[in-house]
Amino acid sequence: MPTPIAPFVSAFRRRLANLPGPGARAGGEASNDQPVVIEMWVRGAWVDITSYCMVRDDSGRVDITTGIRTEGQQADQAEARLQLKNGDGRFSPRNPAGPYYGAIGRNTPMRISVPDGNGGKTYVIWGDVTQWAPNWDTTGNSVWVDITISGPIRRLAQAPAPARSVLYRSIAEPAGASLRAYWPVEDASGSKTIVSPLTSGSPMTFTGTPTLAGFDGFAASDPVVLMAGNVLTGGVANYSNPTMTQVRFLCTIPAEGLSDGKVICSIDQEDYAAGSPQFWELFYTTTGNTLWLRQNDSDGNLLGIELQHTLDVRGRRLYVSVEMQESGANISRAIRLYDLTDQIQYDASDTAFVSALTRVTRVQFGPASRSAVGPTGTSGLTNVAIGHVTVEDTITPLTVLGVHLNPVGERAGRRIQRVCAEAAIPFQWIGDLDDTTAMGNQGKLNPLELMREAEAADGGMLYEAAGGLAYRTRVSLCNQDPQLVLDYTAFNLSEIPTPIEDDRYIQNQVSVTAGDATATYSLDEGSLSIEQPPTGVGVYGANITLNLGTSESPLSHAAWRVHMGTVDEPRYPQISVNLAHTSFVNNPDLERAVLNLRQGDRILVQNPPTWLPPGAIDQVILGVERALTHFEHRITFVCAPASPYRVGVTDTVLAVIDTDGSALVEDATPTATALTVAPSAGQSGLWTTDSANLPLDVRVGGEVMRVTNITDWLTDTATRTVASSWGTPDVGPAWSTVGGGSASDYAVNGSALIQTLSTVDVTRRTAVTAVSPDYDVYCDITTSALALGDSLYGAVTGRMLDAANMYMARLEFTTSNTIILVVRKLIADTGTDLGTYMLPVTHVAGQFVRVRFQGVGTQFRAKAWLATDPVEPPDWHVTGTDSSISPAYTIGTRSIRVTGNTNAATVAIQYDNYRVVRPQTFTVTRSVNGVVKAQLAGEDLRLAYPTIVSL
Repeated sequence: MPTPIAPFVSAFRRRLANLPGPGARAGGEASNDQPVVIEMWVRGAWVDITSYCMVRDDSGRVDITTGIRTEGQQADQAEARLQLKNGDGRFSPRNPAGPYYGAIGRNTPMRISVPDGNGGKTYVIWGDVTQWAPNWDTTGNSVWVDITISGPIRRLAQAPAPARSVLYRSIAEPAGASLRAYWPVEDASGSKTIVSPLTSGSPMTFTGTPTLAGFDGFAASDPVVLMAGNVLTGGVANYSNPTMTQVRFLCTIPAEGLSDGKVICSIDQEDYAAGSPQFWELFYTTTGNTLWLRQNDSDGNLLGIELQHTLDVRGRRLYVSVEMQESGANISRAIRLYDLTDQIQYDASDTAFVSALTRVTRVQFGPASRSAVGPTGTSGLTNVAIGHVTVEDTITPLTVLGVHLNPVGERAGRRIQRVCAEAAIPFQWIGDLDDTTAMGNQGKLNPLELMREAEAADGGMLYEAAGGLAYRTRVSLCNQDPQLVLDYTAFNLSEIPTPIEDDRYIQNQVSVTAGDATATYSLDEGSLSIEQPPTGVGVYGANITLNLGTSESPLSHAAWRVHMGTVDEPRYPQISVNLAHTSFVNNPDLERAVLNLRQGDRILVQNPPTWLPPGAIDQVILGVERALTHFEHRITFVCAPASPYRVGVTDTVLAVIDTDGSALVEDATPTATALTVAPSAGQSGLWTTDSANLPLDVRVGGEVMRVTNITDWLTDTATRTVASSWGTPDVGPAWSTVGGGSASDYAVNGSALIQTLSTVDVTRRTAVTAVSPDYDVYCDITTSALALGDSLYGAVTGRMLDAANMYMARLEFTTSNTIILVVRKLIADTGTDLGTYMLPVTHVAGQFVRVRFQGVGTQFRAKAWLATDPVEPPDWHVTGTDSSISPAYTIGTRSIRVTGNTNAATVAIQYDNYRVVRPQTFTVTRSVNGVVKAQLAGEDLRLAYPTIVSL
C-alpha cells in the first residue's frame, strides 16, 4: 500500500510558515482546473497523456530545465524528467501488446505546457523523448517508465557539417527546374576536369594548366579556378528550345585589365537558320575597361550592334549575368553586373533586331574570338577567376540568391533566422533582427554551430522555444523595463536570494580576433582593473575569436566583453518563486507575469533585507528550472546582473570618441590650453572634430580636462593671397621655404599653393616642423599644364631632413597623361621606391588628385584618387616598410621637373586642401577636477566619464 503523504505536506507547511509552500491553489498543477498538459505525438496527432503522469504513488513530479544553466555561458538543450504510468505497457516502445507499439520510440516528439494566465498556453518544454526507461517495483503493482525529454538543441548539435560551399548548396541543393547546366568550378588542384553536380551535366574541360582552387576571394564559395592563359569549355545537355536564356558566373578581372577584345564568355546555341545568331561573345574592351556583348552568325558576321556596358570592371569581384529573351520578332539583351563587395547592381540592356533563341549547346571562357569584326581577342585568359557557372532557360533577378552570393555583412539575427528556415526549424525572436552585428563569411558548420557563431558575435541569447529556437538580440536586452517585480517583504520568494561576490565571470582584458585582425581591450583603472591588488584584481584575460563583418570593430567587441566582465556588484545566481504560495494565488496579475517571462527578461526584487546593499535586486533571466508536482509549481530563475545592459544611446559620436587609445604628443605645462594628441602605439582611431559633439571631459594623468574644440594639427585651404612664400595656413604653424629656386617660385593665389618650376633638376620644397614622426596627411595635387618632353612631379613629404633625405608619396604626371603614385625614400640623395600604383584616370591639367600619405613607425602607406570623387577608396594603393629615418624632422611638399622636360618656365605644381589629421590639436579647460599638474608626452588620454555604448 502506498505511503500516505498528507502528514508530510502538513509538516512542510508548518516548516515554511512565512515562505511559499503548498497553498490553496497551486498555479498550473495537474490536480486543479488549470492543469499542466503533457502531450505526445502519436501517429500524426498530439495525444494528451497528462493523466498518466504524476500519479505513481500520488507523488510524482516533473523537473524541467531550460535556457542557460547555473554557471553556464549559453543555453543548453532543454531537459525534462518525469514518470509515466505504464501498467498496460503503452509506453514500452518494444511491447507489441501496447496501444502505441510502432508509434513511439527514440525522438518521439513530446511537449509540456502550463496556462499563461491569459487563456492560452506557455510551453515550458517542447522536444523529443531521448530516453525511455521502463521500471517497476518488486510486486509488479507499480509499473512506470522514466522519461527524458530533450529540446531540439540536442539533435541539432549532432547534425553533420555541410560538405560544400554556401553558393554550391544554394544553387544545386536542390537544383531548380530551369537549371540546364552548372559547374561550381571549386575542383581541387590536380583535378583533370571540372565536375558538374547535375545528373545530366557533363564535366567542363580546360586547356593548359589553370590554377585550380587558386582564387579564394569569393566569400560564399570554396576557392575557384584562376586562369593562367587557359580556356574552359562546358557542353550543355539537350533540352527544349527556350524563349529565355540566362548564363551567370562569378568573375574577377585583374586590376591591370586585359588586352582589348579578350572573350570572357562565349555562348553557343543550336543553329537555327542561316543568318541567325549562333553564338554570343561577352568580351573585355579597353574602351572604358568594361564588358560588351555581341551576337554573330555561324560565319562570325556581327548581327545588329554590340551591347555596351559602362562599368569599369577592373579589380572588382563580380557576379555576371548575360540574359537574352525573345520579344516578338526580336531579342531583348542584358548584361547585369553585381559587385559583391559594394553589393550594387549595374545593368545595361537593349533590343537586338535578330530572332530565334535556341538551346545553349556550349559555354566557353577565354576562347579566341570567332567574330569577323573587332576588337577580337586571342585564346586564353590570365589572372581571371571564374566560378559557379550556370545556364538556365528562365530569367531571374540577379539577387535571387540573396546573401548566399556574399554572406559577409549579413546581420547576426537574420543569419539565425535564415539558417533556421533552411533547416526547417521553427523560429521566434525578440528585438530587431536587423539591429544586430554584421557577420563575416558563412563557413562549413552545422546549423547549430552557425547560429552559435552569430549569437557570439552579437552577444544576444539563443534558446529553445515552442519546439524550435528563439533569439533575443543584444539590443533588446538593453534598457528594458522590468517584466516582473517581486517584493521580498511580501514573501514572494521561495528561497533566500544569496548574493555572491566572486571572480568567476571577471574578464578585464579581452582580445578579439576577427579574420586577420586582433584587438585587445583592458580595464586599466578601478577595483576590477588589471592592476594588481589591492588597486585592482590582476589580469583576467580571455582570447575570443568572432566571425565579424568588415564593418565591425574587433576592439569595440573586446571593450563590450570587458564591460560585461567587470560588473562591480554581487550576482544572484538564483531567484526562486512558488506559484502555489498565496502571494501568487491571490494575485493573478503577478502569477501571469511569472508565467509569461521569457529568457533575457528583467526581474526586480524590491525591499531586500537591510544587510544587503540598498536598492532593488536587478537581474536578467538566463535560464529556468521548474519542479511541478500535485502541490507546487516551483520556478527558479538562473540570473545575472542587469546593470551591464543599462547603456547610453548608441551614436557614432560616442562610438568614435570613446577612444581605442590616445596619448599626448608633447609635454604640457599646468596651464597649457592647447594639447597635441595622437593615437597610442598600435592604434589608429582619431577623435571627432565635430563641434556638435563638444564639450567632453578627458582624463590625463589623473587630471580631468574639458575639451572645447578638436581640430586637425594643420589645415590649409589656400584661400589667401601670398607672394614669395606660402605664409600661414588656416590652422597650424607657418610654412617655411626649405629649398630650391627663388622666392618668386612660391606663392598662394587664393585657390592653390604654388611651386613654380622655373628651372629643371632643382626641387622646390615647403615644410613645417613636425611634432611627431608619425603622421597622416591629405593633400590635393595637380599641374598647371600637361607634361611635355618628360614628366612633372609633385609629392607630399614626411620625416624630411633636407633635400637628400625624406619619405614621400609622389605623383608622376607623365607625357602620356597617366598618373603614377610612388611611395619613395631618399637617403643621401639616393631614391628607392617602396611601391607604385598607376591611377585609372587620365590626367587633365588643373584637375586635382587627392593623396593620402601615412607614416606610422616603419610602415608607410599611400592612396590617390580624383579629388572630385565623393568617397575615399577603402584600400591603400601602396604600402611599404622602411626604418632608415626615424626622427620627426618636417612635413611638407616637394616638386620637380627634370632634364628632358620641355614645359615653359612658368609651369607649376599646385597643392590644395593640405591637412595633417594625425596628430590633432585639443583646446581644453584645465583642472576641471581640481588636479593641477604638468603633463608629459606619452601620457594616456581617455574619456573621463565614459558612457557605456552597446555594440
